[in-house]
Amino acid sequence: MLGKFGILVAILVMVLLFYFVISFGAGLFSKDEKKPEIKRYLKSVNILLVLIAIVGAILVLFM
Repeated sequence: MLGKFGILVAILVMVLLFYFVISFGAGLFSKDEKKPEIKRYLKSVNILLVLIAIVGAILVLFM
């Protein structure tokens, strides 16, 4: 079984992977000009992923 540290690392790796997949799908890594709607979407996604990481870290600390 994974310990606290292993679970925390797994959560953070999954959040980072989600960030790359969503950013790639929204065209963040393309050389084209980004639309303001996409920039707002990615900002919202980043906020959501940070909240998921924080909640995950807090839950791991209470295990």
